[in-house]
Amino acid sequence: MAFRTTAILRQGLKLRPPIELAQRTACLELVIIRRSLETDALKGLCGEDIVGVEKTVEAMTTAMYENRLDVYATSVEKSMLVKPYRTWESSDYAYGDHCEALGVLLWLLGRQQAIPTYYSNFNLYRLLHDSGIVAHGFSNIEKYVNSFMSSQIHQTFDKQQLQRAAGTSEAWLWRSRAQALLGLRDKLCRIYSNLTGDTQDSSLEAKLRAPNIPHSQCKMIANLHETIALAAQRAHEKGFIGEIVGGDFGVGMDIKENNAVPAEQRRSATVPYSSLDPDHLDSLRRIAESRFLAFAWASGKIDKWCPEKAGELAPINPVNALWTPDEN
Repeated sequence: MAFRTTAILRQGLKLRPPIELAQRTACLELVIIRRSLETDALKGLCGEDIVGVEKTVEAMTTAMYENRLDVYATSVEKSMLVKPYRTWESSDYAYGDHCEALGVLLWLLGRQQAIPTYYSNFNLYRLLHDSGIVAHGFSNIEKYVNSFMSSQIHQTFDKQQLQRAAGTSEAWLWRSRAQALLGLRDKLCRIYSNLTGDTQDSSLEAKLRAPNIPHSQCKMIANLHETIALAAQRAHEKGFIGEIVGGDFGVGMDIKENNAVPAEQRRSATVPYSSLDPDHLDSLRRIAESRFLAFAWASGKIDKWCPEKAGELAPINPVNALWTPDEN
């Protein structure tokens, strides 16, 4: 198995044709821009020129059909784009939140120099500027897509860098899922303690077995901290994370300062992933899932673009990149 896995990895990832990536980025950009307009309206930031924004929304819908993006957009995306302005539902806002996936796809197309750390976001305005789609009022979409007709596009990475980028995505997705298991473990232990009044005596595995969780899974969840420490070590060795802190993935965080402190003088610190508050944990989960979705789709591991199932995707590699054997 180790030999077969290593042989497959040596072949490298095979990406979809550049024009398919370009078509997907164009669809995503329209949805993300529309989401920005809808979010401003929801916050009361649309200003007095509502008619002007409505015309922009109509222009986006027209551009989708005129450039045949309706052929490549998902049914959900088409439904979102044709809805009248200020009629989006909560599910539309969640679907349209894929700036991170757009960033990865533009990196694969050579329109981004680097992928930020997995605790930092892509700059949306930079992404939209670098693609060039919106700079000409959506009239540039066809030119943008057709520029990738040739497979000889300028890429900013080689095969090894692509493999590492995909592996990094897998590693951070694994860590976010491990955190979800930690949360489940703590919840089950609280339920056990509330039912039995036992807060100390029983072993962790015994508490987990009480809700009829299989023994093998109880053992895995009970030993999760040790597994995370091993994963952090592997991730650091493979270059997927920059630092190990407290036996965990290190996450860079800005230290809260007095507002009088200039931005360039504010300090930062690297903290363990597990120490983050729920909001930060959710943010890192969304970054990891969105970027991994882009890698999985671009490499043909999934047939359809389906953000709703991003949390259920299997590894791109035969074995998660954290645990693949190193080549000699």
